[in-house]
Amino acid sequence: MQNDRQKMSISCRPGDAGVLVRFWTTDHVRPEPVLWTESEWTKLVYAAEGALLLTLDQERHLLPANRALLLGPGQRHQTRTTGRARIRTLFFAPSLAMPGRSGAFEVRPLFRELIREACRVGPLLESDPTHAALARLLISEAASAPEDSFSLKMPIAEWATDWAEAFLADPAEAPAPACSRRTLERTILRETGLTLGEWSRQARMMAGVRLLAEGAAVQEAAMAAGYRTAGGFIQSHRRFFGRTPGRRLQSSD
Repeated sequence: MQNDRQKMSISCRPGDAGVLVRFWTTDHVRPEPVLWTESEWTKLVYAAEGALLLTLDQERHLLPANRALLLGPGQRHQTRTTGRARIRTLFFAPSLAMPGRSGAFEVRPLFRELIREACRVGPLLESDPTHAALARLLISEAASAPEDSFSLKMPIAEWATDWAEAFLADPAEAPAPACSRRTLERTILRETGLTLGEWSRQARMMAGVRLLAEGAAVQEAAMAAGYRTAGGFIQSHRRFFGRTPGRRLQSSD
């Protein structure tokens, strides 16, 4: 259940005249689903603190703080917090020309402050010149922000999904599949396009980055994600993202 620290502008409706951007904010204190009202408005999913796991089709997206994702009108998805989180969601009116972005992107310091201001003064009205300028700046930042997406394709078969979820929850104690290893290898390759080794490496990295976003030290995250040493985790992270974990979890200036 979401806690009671929640604030929102009135519900989004496609026919709302004169409203450019609405907001929805809520603070969570534990891992739990995030429940948004369905809307035909483009949605910016962003956590100012904590991390989110968002499933869109077969893709599991990890959104640590300072990363965001745009979802088009009516895109069906499931989202949950991984622990304590402060969510700041913006809804953009159908009349606005939004950038077409399929992956997560970095929330730079200016963008972060713009989101904060939109949640403070919103909803943003077309009739207010300051509101209209703020809406344009938000869209410009969303369009120009550097892409920084980390997603993992999940298997479809129910037994394989159960195994994958258990692996992501605790890679250091990888569960035995309810089948032979060869069957697992064939299923993962067929349903995700990755070998079992490739999928496992990406899953370990996702678990490690999630733990860092929750405040774990590098050594702690590395061990919990199934790496033998913190150095191995750091090297693997650099291969994935081109940066060390500490640098990646900071917004660029």
